[in-house]
Amino acid sequence: MNRDYDVIVVGAGPGGSTAARYCAQAGLKTLLIEKERLPRYKPCGGCLSIKAAHLLNFDLSPVLDNTIYRVKFTYCLKDPFSLESKEPIAFMVMRDRFDHFLVKKAMEKKAELLESERVVRVEEKGNWIEVELERGGRLRCEYLVGADGPQSIVAKSFSLMPPKGDGNGMGVESEIPLESVIDFPKEDFHRIRLDFGQIPNGYGWVFPKREGFSIGVGGMFQAGMKTNLRQLLDAFVQGLNYIKEGGKGKVMGHPLPSFYDEEQKVSRGKVLLVGDAAHLMDPLLGEGIYYALRSGMLATEAILQSKENGISPSDLYQDKVQSHISGNLKWALRFSRFAFRFTNLAYRTLKRYPELADLYLGVLEGRETYQSFVTRVKARMKDLLKGRLSEKIKRAMAKA
Repeated sequence: MNRDYDVIVVGAGPGGSTAARYCAQAGLKTLLIEKERLPRYKPCGGCLSIKAAHLLNFDLSPVLDNTIYRVKFTYCLKDPFSLESKEPIAFMVMRDRFDHFLVKKAMEKKAELLESERVVRVEEKGNWIEVELERGGRLRCEYLVGADGPQSIVAKSFSLMPPKGDGNGMGVESEIPLESVIDFPKEDFHRIRLDFGQIPNGYGWVFPKREGFSIGVGGMFQAGMKTNLRQLLDAFVQGLNYIKEGGKGKVMGHPLPSFYDEEQKVSRGKVLLVGDAAHLMDPLLGEGIYYALRSGMLATEAILQSKENGISPSDLYQDKVQSHISGNLKWALRFSRFAFRFTNLAYRTLKRYPELADLYLGVLEGRETYQSFVTRVKARMKDLLKGRLSEKIKRAMAKA
C-alpha cells in the first residue's frame, strides 16, 4: 500500500509549522493539518523570548507587536523592582498573526496545508500510520508529528498522555484594547509586568502590544486545588488602576501543559509529539513557544536520521529531547515547586540580589542554564536568611 505523505503534522502552531517547514525543506512530502481556518486566534500571552527568536532564521518584523527592554516585578501588586536592558529582552506577538506567518514559511518550502479539517483518529497499520479526518477522508504517512496541543488526539491514540494530575496548569486571559486604558505611562510601553503572590502556584502578567494589552493570570495547580481564575483575573485587573471599568474584553481560558517529569514520554515508534502536545512548557513561567520550535526541529532531525539509518525515530527523538530540553527543564520544575510554595521568600531573594534577575535573563536568552540559576538562588536564600533555615525550607531546598 502506497503512502500519501512521508510526514503528516497535526496542528499548525509554532511546533507543527516548524516541523513541517524543516521536513519539507529536506525533501520529504509533508502535509500540515490544522482544525481551524488560518489565521485563528489563540489565547496566549504571546511573549517571544530572545532564544526563541534566534531559532527562527528569518525576519520576524512583520509580526512583532512590541520590543521589550524592561520587566517590572511586583508582589501582590506592591513592593516593585525592575530589570532593564539596553538589548531586547523579549518580543510581543499576537498568536494569530505569528502562527500564520510560520505556516506561510512552511508552505514556501513546499509543505502542503489542509485547514478547517479536524483529525479524529490515528492508527498504526503495518508500516504506515493512517490519519482519519472528521469529514471522512483518510490519509497514510510513514511518520506522524503530533503538534495538536495539550488534548492531543495523537498523544491519546498512542497512550502518550501524562498521568492524571501531572503537568496540568491553566491560564485565563483578556485582550484589552487601547481605548479601555487610561493614564498608562508611555515609558512603560516597552515594559512587561509580572506579579506574584496573588495567584496560587502562578502569577499575573501585563503584556503591552500594538493594539492593546494581553492581561492574564495562570498557574500550575495541584489535583484538588479549587481556584476561581476568573475572579483572580478580575481582582488583578482592578488592582492595575489603568483599565476602565468594564473595559476588560472577552475572557478566554487555556491549558498550560507544563513539563512534569524528566522521563516523560514524547514519542512511540514513528509518532513524535512536539510543543504543547509533548508537555514541553517551562513550569516556572509557562514559556512554551521556544520549546515548541526546538522540539519541532528535533523531531525533523530524528525523522531524517531514521530514514537514513532505517531505524525507528522514537529513541532518537527521546534522546534529543532529553539532551536539549528535558535536562534543563527538570531544574525549572524543581525550582518552581519550591518558589510557588515559598513565594514570598523567593520574591524577597530576587529583589535583594539583582544579579539573580540578570542571571535569569541569561536563561531566557539561552546563555545560562536553569541549573546554574537555581544553584545561585539557593545560595542567596541561605545568605538572606543568614543560614537560619527551618527544617521545612531545608527539605524543600534539597529537592529544588
